[in-house]
Amino acid sequence: MLSVADRQQGFFDAAWCSALLPEDSIYALLAEHGERIVCDEDFAECYSERHGRPSIPPSLLAKVLLLAYRDGLSDERAMEAVRFDLRWKIALDLPVDHPGFHSTSLVRFRARLLLYGKERLVFERSVELATELGLLSGSAEQIVDSTPMLGAAAVQDTAVLVRAAVRKLIDAVNAVDAEAAGELRRGLVFDYSKPRAKPEGDWQDRDARMKLLTEVALDAERALRAVEACEELMAVQAIAEAAGLLREILGQEFEVSDDEVPRVRRGRGVRQIVSANDPEMRHGRKTPAKQFTGYKVHAAVDAVAPLLIAVSVSPGNEHDGHHAGELIDQQSEEMRPERVIGDTAYGNVEAREELEQRQVEVLAPVHSSSPKDGAIPKERFQIDLDSDTVTCPEGKTTPIYKTSRHKPNVTGERVARFAREDCEPCPLGQQCAPGGQRDIRIRRREDLRQAALQALSDPAKREHLYRTRPRIERLLGLIVHRYHGRKSRYFGARKSALQAVWTAVLVNLHPIGAALRAQTA
Repeated sequence: MLSVADRQQGFFDAAWCSALLPEDSIYALLAEHGERIVCDEDFAECYSERHGRPSIPPSLLAKVLLLAYRDGLSDERAMEAVRFDLRWKIALDLPVDHPGFHSTSLVRFRARLLLYGKERLVFERSVELATELGLLSGSAEQIVDSTPMLGAAAVQDTAVLVRAAVRKLIDAVNAVDAEAAGELRRGLVFDYSKPRAKPEGDWQDRDARMKLLTEVALDAERALRAVEACEELMAVQAIAEAAGLLREILGQEFEVSDDEVPRVRRGRGVRQIVSANDPEMRHGRKTPAKQFTGYKVHAAVDAVAPLLIAVSVSPGNEHDGHHAGELIDQQSEEMRPERVIGDTAYGNVEAREELEQRQVEVLAPVHSSSPKDGAIPKERFQIDLDSDTVTCPEGKTTPIYKTSRHKPNVTGERVARFAREDCEPCPLGQQCAPGGQRDIRIRRREDLRQAALQALSDPAKREHLYRTRPRIERLLGLIVHRYHGRKSRYFGARKSALQAVWTAVLVNLHPIGAALRAQTA
């Protein structure tokens, strides 16, 4: 027990303090094995050799960032924890009277990681450490899946979206030439000092609202023409990007009629850019009933050890299966699996073909091709690609041929068409061919689809799929719920990916910590 005098002097014995922490906590893990998880040498490329060492060791900032993601703290609150939380001081090996750092230290550290492409460094180090400890040895199988990450920016309506994009353009010009920015402002009708505020008017009346939106579009067009007319300004990358963003938003939200007056698009498709503050986030759906706005976190985990092997982030509207190849490409040759297990999103032909190019097998359900009218599904037809024939459930056979003799077949799709005289008298005619004739579409890589159906017909493989695939849900749940990864803290895909990757490190530290404790026991 420490004396009152020792406490008044601000002295704490490190061994005594460490004994107060649960041995399976991240604080005890960083205190005892922090150098094996992250060290200063890992960040050597991010700093200059000629200008001395950084005032704050990068490994220390990396540990602070891990703890901040672990506790869901902002940069300011994280630095308060560095100053006042005894557990943090023990984990970071700081004296009890250490005053902490300014919160901008973390801002600059993240910026440096992004600048030098080192945002994945600590995650890759966790995978290497797991391999050193014998937790990974190049698994034969991995599981892939994704989970939504909500965007940090608010979804903006048309008026606010356009005005925010104009403000970004003005700010980009002002950063280069304040005088030119002043002239740009004076040439516009509306005030953009508060881009979130809409112009005054009756926004409840439809006709008045449409007229106001037209004026907003015209004012944005004035800003664009003024900037695009100056080659010197457009030569600046930031200004060119801001102008391109505004031009894309105008094309998305408005259409120009014959009188050259922009009007709000009607019946438009899926809205792409939903926020000028974060133009990369998108509306997406994890299920048909659940919509979200932001990004998707894609992950590959070992089928045996509870470890994340690869992590990536994409806009929320992108298909899960299109990122399976990216997860494989992140891994070293020794770590790449022979087979991946996934849900239906990874069972389409495109995902299978992408993984086939990487010599990776796919075990995933095949999306049913049942027609909407309830007809007999394609799976009940026997497709023989060797003889290019298709046989129906009643034993009738027809050849496979190109969809059109006169048009180029760019998709490689073919068709098997059963004769009307075979379908009309057939006892399954009403169920199989309600229109009196049945066509079976044969995709370009129908062989991959048939191989997948053949694999799923094996009861052992089917049981292995449904028993193994849910294991990834627990690890994704740790990212989302325990480590506050459901919502991005930052604008932009790269910063959101940085958060996802560093949160994945926390998940990997569970089995790594257990292995390190067993090693030192």
